[in-house]
Amino acid sequence: MKKREEALNASVRDGISHAVMLGAGETYLGAFGIFLQATTMQIGLLATLPLVFEAAAQWISALTLDRYRSRRRVILSWALFQSVLWLPIGLLPFLLSPGSVAAVSLICLVVLNHIASGFIHPVWSSLMGDLVPIEQRGRFFGNRNRLTGMSSFVSLLLAGSTLHLFNGAGYAALGFLVVFIVAMIARFSSAGWMRRYDDPPYHVQPEEVFSFWQFLRRSPHSNFAKFVFFFAVTNFAVSFSSPYFALYMLRDLQFSYFEFTAISCVATMFQFLTFRYWGGISDRFGNKKILNICSWGIGIVPLCWLVSTNIVYICLVQVYAGLVWAGFNLAAANFIFDACSPPKRARCVAYRGIVNSIFVLGGSMAGGLTVKLLPPSFFIGPFHFAHALLFIFLVSGVLRLITAAFFLKIFHEVRDVELIRSRELVFRITHIKPIAGATFNLMTFFFRDQRRQNKKEKNGEPNPDQ
Repeated sequence: MKKREEALNASVRDGISHAVMLGAGETYLGAFGIFLQATTMQIGLLATLPLVFEAAAQWISALTLDRYRSRRRVILSWALFQSVLWLPIGLLPFLLSPGSVAAVSLICLVVLNHIASGFIHPVWSSLMGDLVPIEQRGRFFGNRNRLTGMSSFVSLLLAGSTLHLFNGAGYAALGFLVVFIVAMIARFSSAGWMRRYDDPPYHVQPEEVFSFWQFLRRSPHSNFAKFVFFFAVTNFAVSFSSPYFALYMLRDLQFSYFEFTAISCVATMFQFLTFRYWGGISDRFGNKKILNICSWGIGIVPLCWLVSTNIVYICLVQVYAGLVWAGFNLAAANFIFDACSPPKRARCVAYRGIVNSIFVLGGSMAGGLTVKLLPPSFFIGPFHFAHALLFIFLVSGVLRLITAAFFLKIFHEVRDVELIRSRELVFRITHIKPIAGATFNLMTFFFRDQRRQNKKEKNGEPNPDQ
């Protein structure tokens, strides 16, 4: 028991260090690509192509998991490799002139970074699934995500301020090098905490092994597979626009690095403020109920960007985005722990990654090609799109809402949870923060009485009417 507690504490500290890497490093890769004069299509590839390689690495990692003597050693080795990669990324502007070659080199290095993440993720999920008691998962990961979100927020803010100062002095390349070195040091620190993980033996029976083809073949009858395709289609709709928000702010709206950082920080801040609350809701009412609400919520987010370019308004949109994305991400992650038995969990994580990455890449490429075909500014009837990317945001929002309407009904909750109507849960959520009440009330329109459906969920039956 003591070893488990020490491992969980180490996991929290590892997560904090990892979040600093994300806040100071990965958050600014899109901005770095723009600084290196990457094209719109290259920005899309930078955001999504590494995910395909990450999924392939997850697949290999899951297939070979039973051959590892130590899961901790595998995680540690790839984390150290990942940390080293930040140095050549930061040195790119000093080695290559801005342009296509520099942008492609950045994409290749980020691909390697994500391959390392791919080898880590299934093994880490398998190990944490064994270490965290099932009745504490929602609260543990909610609290862990709250602390990591706060760390990501602080590092993102400090990194953005650093970039703003260096850019103002005419040394933007040096500013990027500084923040990426911070990301490297943070990942080294993360690896140090990983050494304190408990490392129980991992055993898998032959009957618990299943191939990717078997996963696909069973998908019409598998609740988890249906969830995976819901998740993947949602991310197709999200990735249709998500790689291009940084491009829109930095290129089209000409925001400074400080303004870009402020906008990014707002969403991150409201995620860590609400993660713990979402964790309690997850334990009590289940992950599916959260997904029911937040899937509609994330559909509204890109539509809000069409209303105004005022930075105060965009920050308010980010408040709303942080709330709904916190719930969606936590529920989607916890659903895997609930739906998959420990011996199958690594494969389930890997197969979800494969399906998801294909859809994410497809969505990003579809969005990038659409932008390429559109004029810089145009009218559709009485509506004026001052920037082509605004049309991409509109399409993305519509696709997200369509996905929620058709795919939420195909899978169900897998745990016995307390029954609650969606309207009542929305009412509870409105009390997270006063401003949250105004935003979540937008979603009450999408829900109706689901008492009968909730009973079906509790009994483990598919819910065709939801």
